[in-house]
Amino acid sequence: MQNFFSEIPIKAERIQADIEAISRFTDPDVPFTRRAFSPQYLESRAWLAMQFKNAGLSVKVDAAGNLIGQMGPESKSVLMMGSHTDTVQGGGRFDGILGVMAALEVARALNESSIELNHSLEIVDFVCEEPTIVNLSPLGSRIMAGDVTITEVSKAITPFGQSLSDAIADLGGNPSQLNTAVREPGSIAGYLELHIEQAPVLERESLSVGVVTAIAAPCRAKVSIKGSADHAGATMMNERKDALAAAAELILLVEKITTSPLMSPDGVGTVGWLENFPNMANVIPGEVNLTVEIRSTQAAPLVEAMNEIDQALDEISERRGLEVEIEWQHVETPVTLPLQMQEAVSQACTSLGFPVKKMPSRASHDAARLAPIFPAGMIFIRCKEGRSHASEEWASLEDIADGARVLAQSLLNLDSKAT
Repeated sequence: MQNFFSEIPIKAERIQADIEAISRFTDPDVPFTRRAFSPQYLESRAWLAMQFKNAGLSVKVDAAGNLIGQMGPESKSVLMMGSHTDTVQGGGRFDGILGVMAALEVARALNESSIELNHSLEIVDFVCEEPTIVNLSPLGSRIMAGDVTITEVSKAITPFGQSLSDAIADLGGNPSQLNTAVREPGSIAGYLELHIEQAPVLERESLSVGVVTAIAAPCRAKVSIKGSADHAGATMMNERKDALAAAAELILLVEKITTSPLMSPDGVGTVGWLENFPNMANVIPGEVNLTVEIRSTQAAPLVEAMNEIDQALDEISERRGLEVEIEWQHVETPVTLPLQMQEAVSQACTSLGFPVKKMPSRASHDAARLAPIFPAGMIFIRCKEGRSHASEEWASLEDIADGARVLAQSLLNLDSKAT
């Protein structure tokens, strides 16, 4: 395959400048925080739309609120690149943002090199990928895949007290016409997403780029444990109904299950949020609410882990005399990325002289929501110490350049083969 990189001048410095520019749209008290639908997010999207226009892209916002830049000829199906620019609370500068800015740079480089693709190309900043809207995020990619309804959107409220419908409208979307944002099977010939790894595998192996083979599914439950809030000194140990002690059992159980042979080698489990009432030093905890999350790239271990957690909670509640409720609110299915998309990225690595490192993604991405409907592929780049969802999140300019070059070559590979 011809190597087009002598003709496509990827300039990593421009990607770095864009990442630094958008990082200024942040909650000043909690860098780098730009939650979907926040004032900082609205300002950053206006800035990003202008960068799209400056790069020669025609710009629109679809009914879901996804920001889309388009270039190239009209075609029966489009090629797509992108990610998201919203962050978690106290997040970093690269998670999601890199995928959008690298895609923008590829579009700039194509225009500057006067290279015309056979397909129309769309650069997408998907709205609300991070879990700002519980049980609906990643919102924009799910809507595009037809996985979120108008009714669900109409009932949701943002953390800022605004209806989700109004929040989408403020971005330029049209929540009453949400179905127009849904893409039909075959309308996207291929979707590519560049992302920091969010884990230390590439760093440990001294590699800058990886080819993603599968995306793990997160399954989340909310658990409520109700006991009796009694005096911590006057209530004997055998008379207590301690909700927090039961929660501690559950937390350790999640760790035990996800480190056992039951789970696949990449299975993980976390209790990341907990409320304790009344949260007093001299009062036995009477109620605890918490979340349980488990992830795996394989479906069967997830189902088995959920069943084991359910059964264990039944036993804990009976033994301790507590009321326990668990609701699995968000259950996804692991995604294996199509072999032709893996091959497009692998060939790009080979033609550029990079080792082909195939690896799963243990975090979820917009690609996971699109993959069941459209061919999706992902490229990882190394991130420092694997840190992510933290202000210390970092990727070097050299690795950003390598990732953007692989992204561009992968796009050309798809363009030459996709129908």
